[in-house]
Amino acid sequence: MNAQDQPSRRTSESHPVIEDEDTYLPPRKAVHPSEYGKWTRIFYLTLLWLFIMLVIGLTVWGIRYT
Repeated sequence: MNAQDQPSRRTSESHPVIEDEDTYLPPRKAVHPSEYGKWTRIFYLTLLWLFIMLVIGLTVWGIRYT
């Protein structure tokens, strides 16, 4: 028996899949929430502290060397 003689194995057309409520999966966003807001906050706080340290460093440098 060669490949042309064998019956087709397409089961999706002949038997439609009925989704059972027991196998329902929630959306990916619900299971794995985004950490975008967390990282944005850390980024802006880091920028703020770097700016504060720069201002303090330049002020001390200006007072010491003038």
